[in-house]
Amino acid sequence: LALGNERFVKSEPMGTSADKEAEPFAIVLGMACQRVPMEKVFDAAPGDLLVQRVSGGIAGRKDSTLFSSVEYAIGRWKPKVMVVLADSDSKVVRAAIDQASGDVIPTPPKRGVLDRVMVSAMRAKMQVDSSTKKMTAAGRDLRIQQLTTELNAFYTIEQLLKSDIVRKAVVEDGLELHAAVLDEQTGAVKMLGEHPALEGIVGAKLTSE
Repeated sequence: LALGNERFVKSEPMGTSADKEAEPFAIVLGMACQRVPMEKVFDAAPGDLLVQRVSGGIAGRKDSTLFSSVEYAIGRWKPKVMVVLADSDSKVVRAAIDQASGDVIPTPPKRGVLDRVMVSAMRAKMQVDSSTKKMTAAGRDLRIQQLTTELNAFYTIEQLLKSDIVRKAVVEDGLELHAAVLDEQTGAVKMLGEHPALEGIVGAKLTSE
């Protein structure tokens, strides 16, 4: 995936063919507002990726349609990696930061998404405000947005791991859950890696193959 994204950024696509049965090796959980097809972002052939999109990058609640779709894909194709792909300039993230700062209470439909993204916004604000590093007001706001975006991707992984099927695939089948951020201006994907507290969340010691 990383190599495919490098080719995409450099405008050097490998060239793909759709003349094969779909056998996705990866699941990409992206944000609903991302405009570029994920197959292009990772220079993947049709059928190589199973793409899910959701507002705010939040995985939804256990037993929801998104959870069921991800669980089915894991059981059907047994992919080795799932990438939670956040957006570097998400309007949902910015709205959640504003809400965490005391902005006007959102309407009920928006609140269902923003309340969960606010978890990461509040964590980011606490980390930035507790830092001894000096920065301008603009620099502080930018850092909070960057940190909220990254933390929200990891928080989504935490929600996905509430699924018994996802957790079992991680522990027994070697499924890797990675967080990443897409810069829609350049098309570059910043890979953040797996959740730093993964073993604690799944309650098992994991070994690399």
